[in-house]
Amino acid sequence: MKKKLLAVILCALAGLLIALPALAADTFTFSEKSVTMFEGETVSIDITRDGKYADGGEITYKSANPKIATVEADGTVTALLKGNTTITASLVSNGKTLRRTELAVKVWRAVTKVTLSEKKLTVYEPSDPEIVNLLRPIDEDREWERVIVVSVGKTAQLSAVCTPEDATSRKVKYESTDVGVAKVAETSLRGVEAGECDLIISSVQNPDVRQVYHVLVIQPVKKITIEMAEKSISSGSSAQLYAVCTPDNASIQAVTWSSRNPKIATVDDNGIVTGLQKGSATIDATAADGSGVRGSKTIQITQDVTDVEIKNRDQDHIVATGRTINLGVNVMPQSASVRTVNWYSSDESIATVRNGVITGRKAGYCEITVASTSNPDVTDTVLVQVIQMVTRVNVTNEKGMTIRKGESAQITWSVEPADASIKDVTFKSSAPKVLAVDANGIVTGLSRGAANVTVTAADGSRRETSYRVTVTQPVEGVSLDRGLYLVQTGRHTDIRAKVLPGNANNQNVDWEISDPYMASVRQTGASTCRVTGNYSGSTSLTATTQDGGYSASTEIMVGNFDGAILVESLSITDDNRIRLSLRNMSPYTIDRVYFHAACFDTMNQPMVYNRDGVTTGFDGSYPLALGPNAQSVHGQFNFGNFLETGRLGAVTITITGYRFENGQEWTIPEEYQLPSMPAYSRDIWTPTPTPIPTEVPPEYTQNGEVVNG
Repeated sequence: MKKKLLAVILCALAGLLIALPALAADTFTFSEKSVTMFEGETVSIDITRDGKYADGGEITYKSANPKIATVEADGTVTALLKGNTTITASLVSNGKTLRRTELAVKVWRAVTKVTLSEKKLTVYEPSDPEIVNLLRPIDEDREWERVIVVSVGKTAQLSAVCTPEDATSRKVKYESTDVGVAKVAETSLRGVEAGECDLIISSVQNPDVRQVYHVLVIQPVKKITIEMAEKSISSGSSAQLYAVCTPDNASIQAVTWSSRNPKIATVDDNGIVTGLQKGSATIDATAADGSGVRGSKTIQITQDVTDVEIKNRDQDHIVATGRTINLGVNVMPQSASVRTVNWYSSDESIATVRNGVITGRKAGYCEITVASTSNPDVTDTVLVQVIQMVTRVNVTNEKGMTIRKGESAQITWSVEPADASIKDVTFKSSAPKVLAVDANGIVTGLSRGAANVTVTAADGSRRETSYRVTVTQPVEGVSLDRGLYLVQTGRHTDIRAKVLPGNANNQNVDWEISDPYMASVRQTGASTCRVTGNYSGSTSLTATTQDGGYSASTEIMVGNFDGAILVESLSITDDNRIRLSLRNMSPYTIDRVYFHAACFDTMNQPMVYNRDGVTTGFDGSYPLALGPNAQSVHGQFNFGNFLETGRLGAVTITITGYRFENGQEWTIPEEYQLPSMPAYSRDIWTPTPTPIPTEVPPEYTQNGEVVNG
């Protein structure tokens, strides 16, 4: 009974447990919590409805970001743009939302292309002659277009990228279709054994996007040796290089050529090396199978001589018998590997040559040739003349030639021996400013002096002689300082003639006076004379140069010129003024008279009457013209240095000279100057002391000059 009751209870509990899920399943939710889509992809989403939400009501949909994905009324979602959004489904009944559910939507940007980088791979076109014979027959329906070559036991690094760059996932996957031939470990492709397979590079995100390469696993080159028939090549020439690959059964025997020194030598794809300039160049041959094996060879590039040129070849090359000249040579280019030369003479009886040094044997002509030792076809030749040298140069003119300035003369000469090959000479003046000499030996006097003319043999013998030429300066004129000389009757005047130019050699002149009765003349020097006045009147004096006969004349006027001015009256006024009157006693107009006034005090003792405080008197002048027999005008005298220092007792006037209206001045010699009769004041003999000079009274100062009279 108990067992039966227990069974009934257990059955009831089981039924209750079965009924509990049905009672709790009021469900309104998306079948999936999230969905991942590609841009442009469309999916229909399902909603699970149970319990009280199983029937009835209207379902509405909304996208949180319609730019990322949109949703239709029937629940169809369309992915538009890479990004994330949420789709919300609402159960609405009688305008009231009973339930909501959300679906996370991820929109991915799909990979559209996968590209493998070939930068570090050895890749060929299937038709490349280097590998075409190594491939099995090619299937026209093949998916691949390029062949990756990898050596047995070697690894190639793979690097692929997906397009576009902003694809949601850019991961790629590498697969080998035959891991027994080549296998892939992450990004490494390793050759296992010789054979062929395909390499598939695909997008992890979208495996349908992929790129396929064919893989050729080969027997690699182990060693490369470069061979060349020549030991070296010259600049500008070429030679063939050969690359020998080891082992002999290497799958690809081709190599790529390169030069480490392309400025020295270049090499083309066929192994032809071309020298560019002198130096060493290392040429590399690298296995084309991607094994990285490289062979090298260092090649010497030599520079051939392209030209030789004798220095100064355009000059005349002359050598004397028994003497030598040295011919230099330019070997071009400067970088030539062998720069030595050989010298040859066309006639060694005329001249021999050793290392460019030519020795004259006998008079005549021969050719001297220089040739490159490394390139004998490169030569240069000059003509050499062997001559008989001059042993002596003679000037045949009379000894001691003298010419005048401006004149020219010929120097004549001869050379010894008579059979000298070159008889020409050159001329040089030791004083070119004194004497000029041209190439023909014509000398021309330029200025007074003397010069040695050196006559030198032109054949290089250094034989020369010297010849003295004197150049004299001829007289070119004569002049006298004045057109008129005044001579005092009974006295003399010295006159000098100026011979032109001043450095003329002959300065002598002859003097002649037209009226010896009026005045006489006596020669006192080469160009000076002394004229003595005999009787009043005028005559002419002429100076004539002994060289050239040039002459100049002047007028000689004889008269009593010392007495031309007379002190006609002299007095001292009551107000202590000097009153003076002069008269012109000559027949000429005098435009200025000079005099000296001597002053005495009332005791008839010399009296200081000068601004210097020492002189007992002062100088004065009359500045107006005085015609013949004319008298001076009162009040027009100039008293220079005058200073009134006290009462004058007496004064005398001495005429010292005068000036004619033509500007000529006459100075009366001091020994012929005569003071006038003294003039006395009415206070003479009145004892008054001579006062000490004081400052100049303002009333006596005018324009810095004391005026009185």
